[in-house]
Amino acid sequence: RGSGAQPPAVQGSKDAAVADRKTQVVESIDSILMRSHRQDLVQRVGPQVERYLPTEDPTAFLLPDSRLEPHERWWQKVFVVLPWLTFACMLAVPLWLVRSNLPFLQKRAVEDKWAAHKRAAALDVGRVPEFSVVSFAQMPDVLERPFPTLLLLFDPKTFASRLFLPLMRDLEVLLRAAGVKVAVTALDLSMTPAPAADFSWEYPSALAPHIQLVLPRARDGEAGIVDYDGRWTASALAEAACGLHGPRCPDVNPEVLAQGDGLLEELREVLFELLFVEDGAEPDPLAQAAERPSWWHRRVGSGRSAEAEEAARRRLEVARCQAEQEVDLSCGLDRALASAKDALANFKAGGQQRLA
Repeated sequence: RGSGAQPPAVQGSKDAAVADRKTQVVESIDSILMRSHRQDLVQRVGPQVERYLPTEDPTAFLLPDSRLEPHERWWQKVFVVLPWLTFACMLAVPLWLVRSNLPFLQKRAVEDKWAAHKRAAALDVGRVPEFSVVSFAQMPDVLERPFPTLLLLFDPKTFASRLFLPLMRDLEVLLRAAGVKVAVTALDLSMTPAPAADFSWEYPSALAPHIQLVLPRARDGEAGIVDYDGRWTASALAEAACGLHGPRCPDVNPEVLAQGDGLLEELREVLFELLFVEDGAEPDPLAQAAERPSWWHRRVGSGRSAEAEEAARRRLEVARCQAEQEVDLSCGLDRALASAKDALANFKAGGQQRLA
C-alpha cells in the first residue's frame, strides 16, 4: 500500500512544474510582444512617442522624469503634494480655531451663565410687579416683561368687567402669596389713547372682559399672546397661571379659591339686582289702590300722568347711576361686595322715599 500511494504525489508535483513553466512562457511572450511593439512605434514615429506610451514599470506612482519637460516635472510634484497639504490643513485648521478661541468660548460661557442667573433673578416673585391697571399706550412695557402675564381686557361700563376686575385683584394676591411667578395686569379699554381700530374690532369693548395669556420671548425674542378659553372662575384662572409658571409650580390654596368663587357669585347677584331691577323699593298695594285716580281723572289727566312717569323714570336713572358709583372696584371681592350691598340698600331706601 505504501508503494501504491507514492506515484500520485510525484505526478502532482510534475503537473505544477509544467504549469509554472507555461505561465513563464506566456509572460515572456507578452513581454516580447510589448517590447517589439514599442520598438516598432519608436522606429516609425520617433523617440518622442515614448512620452505617450505606458511606463515600463506598471507599479510606478509618478511618471519618469525622462518623459516630462522641466516645468511639467515641477507641476507633477505640486499636484502630488497639494492634496496631502489640503488634507493636513483641513485637519489642523479646526483644531487651531478651537485652541485659539478656547479662552473666548470660556468667557462667553461664563457671560451666558451670568445672564441666565440674571434672568432667573428677574423671575423672582419679589420682582413680579403688583396688580395694575394700564392703558393701551403702556402695553409695550407689559409685553417686554421677562415673566408671563395674565392680562384682563375690561371696560368699566360692562357688567362682567365689574365682576372680574376685583377677582383679578384677589387672584394676584393669591398667586404672589403662593410663590407663582406670574403677573396679573388689567388693560382698561376706555382709557385714552384708544386701541387701534383692528384691535377694537377683534376685542370690542361692549363684549368685555377678555383674558389673554402673555408668554415672554415666545418667538424670535417677541412676546406671544394667547386668548384664554377656559372657565371664568378663580380656580380655573389660577390653574392657567400655574400652567404659565411652568413645571414645579407651587400650589395655590384651593379653599381660598373656592371662597373667591363664592364671593364672585354673590357679587354677581347683588350687582344684577342693583343694575337691572326696575326700582329698589316695593310699594304697598293698599297705598297704590288708595292713591289710584278715578276713571274720569285718568281719562282727563293722561298727559300729566305721562309726564309724571317720565320724571319718575329719570329720577330712577339718576338714583341708579349714583348707586353704581358707590360700588368700590379698586380692591378685592370683599370690598366690592360690601360696597355693592351698601349701594343696593341706599338705592332701596331712596326708592321708598320716591314712593312716599
